[in-house]
Amino acid sequence: MTSIVADIGGTNARFAIAKPVAEGYQLEELKVVDCQRFEGFDAALQHWLEGLQQPRPEKACIAAAGPLEMTPGGGRVYMTNLGWNIDAAELAQSFNFSHLELINDFAALAQSLPRLAATDYQVLRDVSRVEGAPMAVLGPGTGLGVAGLAEADGRYHVLAGEGGHANLTVSTERELQLLQILMKSRTPVFNEWVLSGNGLVNLYRAVCELNGKIAEDLMPPDISARGLGGSDAQCRETLIDFLNFLGSAAGDAALYLGARGGVFLGGGILPRIAELLPESEFEQRFLIKGRVAQWMEAVPVYALNAGYQALIGAAVQLEG
Repeated sequence: MTSIVADIGGTNARFAIAKPVAEGYQLEELKVVDCQRFEGFDAALQHWLEGLQQPRPEKACIAAAGPLEMTPGGGRVYMTNLGWNIDAAELAQSFNFSHLELINDFAALAQSLPRLAATDYQVLRDVSRVEGAPMAVLGPGTGLGVAGLAEADGRYHVLAGEGGHANLTVSTERELQLLQILMKSRTPVFNEWVLSGNGLVNLYRAVCELNGKIAEDLMPPDISARGLGGSDAQCRETLIDFLNFLGSAAGDAALYLGARGGVFLGGGILPRIAELLPESEFEQRFLIKGRVAQWMEAVPVYALNAGYQALIGAAVQLEG
């Protein structure tokens, strides 16, 4: 049965109709809209529904960037980086859905992992995955999402969390100096304060201060473009530091979840700067975990290609 699926991040909202096919799901009526154009999710959904060129399905699954609070009516999400409240019961009533489920966006991304094709990701650490072992997914975008997927009794179970708000790990004297600068504006410094779009700006300003330079008023795309192009040494350093911090966070996620089934890196930032991974110490930071360094050697790492995997995960949610 076809269903409406949505992936609501802090910047963009993605809508589609998921149609079951032999290899999984085909996404139709796909549209991406800017969340800032709308006062709330209801308005964004209505905008998309008005443009449909086919009958509207009666089932829906909404994946939203924020912690899910379970309620008698099916759950509620407050979108941390957007300020939207989404209530499953109110949404089902307002739009006359016969069945509606609300889940965390990275929980949806986690559910998509077993359905991925080889074309959906790039291999960063090419070691064999342990069949049936847990998997982890994390990704810096507007925020930093983190989730896990474990298999038990022939079924996959999502482990949704808010790892973006765990405290940032530092591994070198340089990172300690950057942390001390970052602590002038926030204590404690959590992962998302560095590993996100706005975090990239925070990190850039800290790098400038560390180097005795005056930070310019740059946006994340400016920092990425200048750093990749080599025209700005501070931006280049920022991107390398960003990837180093991401390596540590990815290694931590692998340890928390025992993710020998693989660590998958998503989000909107990494695909844009992935070419700098060989120049960074991403893999060293991922692996260097003291007494369990040898255990970490057996954990594969993948970078998800930019796409709509969370929409597939939302469709999978409705299978149960």
